[in-house]
Amino acid sequence: MADTETSDQKLNFEQNELVLCFHGPLLYEAKILKAENWGPEDSESGDIGPHYYVHYKGWKKTWDEWVPEERVVKHNEANLMRQKQLKDTYSSKKKKTVRIGHKLSVEDPTKSNDNSASPPSHQGDVDIEDKDEAESQEDQLPKENYERGKKRKKINDEEEEEEFMNRLEIKIPLPESLKVKLIDDWENVTRNNALLKLPRKYTVADILNEYLESKHNLIASTATNQKSDKDDIHSEVVQGIKIYFDKTLGNILLYADERQQYVNIRKQYLDKENSEIYGAEHLLRLFVELPRLLAHTTMDQAATETLEEHLVDFLKFIQKNEDRYFAETEYERHGWVCANCKTSNTPGWRAGETSDKKLCNACGLYFSKYKSHRPEHLWNNLRNKPA
Repeated sequence: MADTETSDQKLNFEQNELVLCFHGPLLYEAKILKAENWGPEDSESGDIGPHYYVHYKGWKKTWDEWVPEERVVKHNEANLMRQKQLKDTYSSKKKKTVRIGHKLSVEDPTKSNDNSASPPSHQGDVDIEDKDEAESQEDQLPKENYERGKKRKKINDEEEEEEFMNRLEIKIPLPESLKVKLIDDWENVTRNNALLKLPRKYTVADILNEYLESKHNLIASTATNQKSDKDDIHSEVVQGIKIYFDKTLGNILLYADERQQYVNIRKQYLDKENSEIYGAEHLLRLFVELPRLLAHTTMDQAATETLEEHLVDFLKFIQKNEDRYFAETEYERHGWVCANCKTSNTPGWRAGETSDKKLCNACGLYFSKYKSHRPEHLWNNLRNKPA
């Protein structure tokens, strides 16, 4: 690794410093174990600049990782408030879907329901309306039988928990540049109300087909007369990703602000699958959820390692083509123009006089302060062109 003292780029964080670090869309407390400036040859991915090896507070050491500086922020009151806001926003979605993974299996993931995120029944659960009746029945049971029943339930719960904990942990590490895309996507949708234009230019189906074609071509150029089993494996993995995406998008891959757009787009394209409408941004969200979904399947170690290998390879393919697959500009993302200065190039959007009239960041700040529109002589002519 590059020596921190010989690099020209300043490190804004120090070793042993307590910080807040993005992991997915949320911020977590972390401690910097190492701080280094990377050169072009210091990482396999070619990432350069300040990088930090962090340990997340309360997490296992297996989650320690190198992160770029853009994922690290100072541990101060303002960022702690930001951490709480992110958690509150995200938890409202997670509470509804925390057990949705029970609906999916490797053998038949199509059993999940796009229109319902309610969890399935579970041994030991008692519906609220049945609670009084259940308590009444318990009172009528002999004490010995009641205690024996409680003991059996506890043993069953402990065995179920132990079985789940002993299942193989599936890790699907996202490349750093794709983590940044994931965070940017979250901020654009939840903070800037910037929804992607649908259908996407490159849909999930397009991406999967391009990946599969690249693998077919690679096998065809290297294989002899003997047919390779790798071709079948790639096809199965691609088909599995497509099924999981189509069946989970409506349940767990949408932010609250995207719900109405989803309803409208499904009415408009009744003959299309979700994978033929949505693109790379939502596909990345699936890969965040996949380890949890796959944890409820029954795969042996060999199958798990094979699946991990192919999923990581697929993510590398997306990273290699990220300039094509992801929205290039904010204008492409939402198609808005400022109701005042008519620009489409802005770091964020703000509310105007009415909900359907959006203002660019500069005009929005001016309107909020002076209760009048920013005059034309303050406009920057360069901003009036789409990015």
